[in-house]
Amino acid sequence: MNILIAGGGGQLGRELERLLEEKEPSFCGGGGVFALGRRELDICDRAAVLSFCRENKIGAVFNCAAYTDVNAAESQEEAAYAVNALGAENLALAMEEARGILVHVSTDYVFDGKKTSPYTESDPCAPLGAYGRTKLAGERLVLSALPSAAVLRTAWLYGREGKNFVNTVLRVAGEKGEMRVVSDQFGTPTFTQDLARHMLTAAREGLSGIFHATCKGSCSWFDLACETVRLAGLKARILPCTTEEYPTPAARPKNSVLENARLSALGLDAFRPWEEALRARFSLL
Repeated sequence: MNILIAGGGGQLGRELERLLEEKEPSFCGGGGVFALGRRELDICDRAAVLSFCRENKIGAVFNCAAYTDVNAAESQEEAAYAVNALGAENLALAMEEARGILVHVSTDYVFDGKKTSPYTESDPCAPLGAYGRTKLAGERLVLSALPSAAVLRTAWLYGREGKNFVNTVLRVAGEKGEMRVVSDQFGTPTFTQDLARHMLTAAREGLSGIFHATCKGSCSWFDLACETVRLAGLKARILPCTTEEYPTPAARPKNSVLENARLSALGLDAFRPWEEALRARFSLL
């Protein structure tokens, strides 16, 4: 089986490719892995996606591609929709034609954050901004085109490389010795390594529908920044602030903690506590 990792140049795509090559080479059954970024394959181009998957006999797609600039999406919603919704649909159509597997990654931002307990897969969606709207549209288009697809909603994703909150904290705290971080928004930091493993599990087990897929526990952005600085051994001050004191173009949910209810019910929730996963991230460097 040949595999396509869409968004192969991003932090999750690189982690998934590394996992397939180093730990799970048998997953492909002798097939090849195509980890492609936008320059190699623009998922917004339906004809190109269908043609590539036909010509290369792609039997499974892991969609790690996304427009993730939450603030920019407010003024560029059409561009975000092209990637997060229409691009995802194109991959689903290709796998529908091939009778293949699709594992698609979505987000906690499909919720408004007003719930006081963790969100489950059955909770109603009400995104606050353009990013969340386009990702929710992507979920619906994917499952409409390919009901057998697995949609994994994750949150606060970070990897060893690439652009993410943990790496931003390391850079800013290291350069300035001090930074302000919001302390009244709560979620679950999730390591790309953990999510990549569960993406393979979803494909291997033939999961379909929507699943929440995050590390265990929860914290604030401030808590995450403090733990990051501590693990890195940086002598930097992390100062708490409120959402109102740190305004951004896009509204963020105050509570985006997800409960992996469906994975747990199937006995497939092998995510670690977020603190343990973050320590693992540093031990791998």
